[in-house]
Amino acid sequence: MSRNLLLALVLLGSLVAGLAWFSCSRQHAEVAATLEEMLAAADDLKARDRCAEAILMYEKVLSGFPKPQVAEAAKFSMATCRMGMEEYDFAATEFRDFIDAYPKSDLVDNAMYLAARCYLKQAPRIERDQARTAEALSELNLLLRKYPDTDVRKEAEDGMMEARSRLAEKEYLNGQLYYKLGDYKSARIYFDHVVRDYGDTAWAGEALLAKGLAFERQGMNEDARQIYEQLLRDVPSGSSGQEAARRLKRLGGGSDVKTGANSEE
Repeated sequence: MSRNLLLALVLLGSLVAGLAWFSCSRQHAEVAATLEEMLAAADDLKARDRCAEAILMYEKVLSGFPKPQVAEAAKFSMATCRMGMEEYDFAATEFRDFIDAYPKSDLVDNAMYLAARCYLKQAPRIERDQARTAEALSELNLLLRKYPDTDVRKEAEDGMMEARSRLAEKEYLNGQLYYKLGDYKSARIYFDHVVRDYGDTAWAGEALLAKGLAFERQGMNEDARQIYEQLLRDVPSGSSGQEAARRLKRLGGGSDVKTGANSEE
């Protein structure tokens, strides 16, 4: 084989390889462009409240091995779609998956907040187990510890109050159950939990009032008087405060609540 022929074959091989590489690169570019177009189309469907169709398209985008930023956007939008369709269990899982997959994303704090909202949406009636509510509260606490300057701080704080109020009411109702059964000591334990753990909720005043009534039921009027005085100091307004003032009057005390002892059992 002549030297010129060998050189020609080498050049031909290089040309074929170059064309193959160019063709492959072009195909990848076309696929990437197509996935970005599909993402835009899915976003459009979502904006028009056609979330079921949007989710199918987001799934196609994710199955096509898109660029990281495209995958991140598709994953987050799919989760918000499921939330919009009230598929709260699926949505919460999607948000958790997003947080695990993209821990450095600028959307992590939003994903944490939305996951917590999904947990709250799944919480049953107050009388039933409030594990989901506790889960939401834990997630929101973590969010504000990790991202104190998050743009959803106000929403997270409101969500925390909602969760704390639900948990406080649950404890209060547990106390009321024992109160109705005549087990006043057990009832007071639950009422104490409400005051100690959820003192910033409206249920704290109701719990103090109920604790005073429990003392009265046992003939422990001095203890009841001290609780009513504490209630008037801590929660002077509202129906519980008004009822505490009436109870004090009946017990023959409480004209100067500032001097009352702040004692418990």
